[in-house]
Amino acid sequence: MEMNFDLLISGCNTRCKHCYVNGGPGKYIPLEDALRCISRLDELASALPASPVPSFTMDNEPFNHPDIVEIIRAATSTKHIQLYHHGMTTGIALMRRKDKESVVKAYMDCGCMDFGITLHGSPEHHDEIVRREGAFQASVASAEYAKSLGAKVSISLMFNRFFPEDAAAIDQVIRQVGPDFIYFAVPCYTPHRNMREFEPYRASLQDLYAISDRLESWEQDKTELLNNAERHTPAAVAKRFEQGLTVKELFVREQNDLYLTVHQDCRLYMGNSGVETACLGDLRYLDIGYAAQVISNASANRDYGAFYAVDRLPTQEEITAAMKRLPPDIAFSDTASVIYRTLAEMDVPTRILSL
Repeated sequence: MEMNFDLLISGCNTRCKHCYVNGGPGKYIPLEDALRCISRLDELASALPASPVPSFTMDNEPFNHPDIVEIIRAATSTKHIQLYHHGMTTGIALMRRKDKESVVKAYMDCGCMDFGITLHGSPEHHDEIVRREGAFQASVASAEYAKSLGAKVSISLMFNRFFPEDAAAIDQVIRQVGPDFIYFAVPCYTPHRNMREFEPYRASLQDLYAISDRLESWEQDKTELLNNAERHTPAAVAKRFEQGLTVKELFVREQNDLYLTVHQDCRLYMGNSGVETACLGDLRYLDIGYAAQVISNASANRDYGAFYAVDRLPTQEEITAAMKRLPPDIAFSDTASVIYRTLAEMDVPTRILSL
């Protein structure tokens, strides 16, 4: 089973409406605690099944941490757990640093060559969705800066209803930055308390069709992207329900991803940031043998039954009826997102901790 620990290093400079890792301002973990948690994660990983190698990610915005150079060096020196460096940044924290060149080079010296930004459209719409004035400018500036130092740079296009009118602005950023990779993300929906704030911005299939002629220039497989989006509208999933797909079989489907989170207070939780379902205790003092046993016996928690008590779900017919009340052609990334959005509309309680 794939296993990833999300180590929350410091708060984020934005509060993106679609964020599923509870971004936003927050304290940073003290250096001593950060180094201690990395060491303890390495120790914990040594007590877990050796294959596949567990990984950990440093979030939310590591560039906000004053001691990030020392932390990244420690994170890339572990023996039993591997750093997964997704490299995404808002750009704000990096561009504010007086030592930004040494920070970027420290990452690269440690083998972390990839840096990326997320783009939500024009400057106006980008700043509106991330809820931070000047965020667009900082994102583009950070991408250009990292690239000037020899880093690989990616742009993640976060699809929303503004894309048809903002396509020219997106093209301009792509020409300006010259990214090594371009990703296109149809935002998922998970049962976080803040995710419904993005729904007024969610795009429809018609919005996707309106920009379909640009997808190839944005380095996307047009056919695959359109087919996936068409398969994951509320109308399409409801039709699959009527053709025999059941909620029950989805909720008992075997999974292969286990997510855990370490907060800035060093507490270790089951679940990704924002969908924590149980607390194992303070990682600094936690009994490693106990934690390894609990984690080894845990079920995967990427989708479905990890977040809901299956015996408390509405009936198949009730869920299908509620799904049909959603706008039929809004675009989601997967079937799980459609179901979560439907259950949220029905106010079905989750197992997620209230932190």
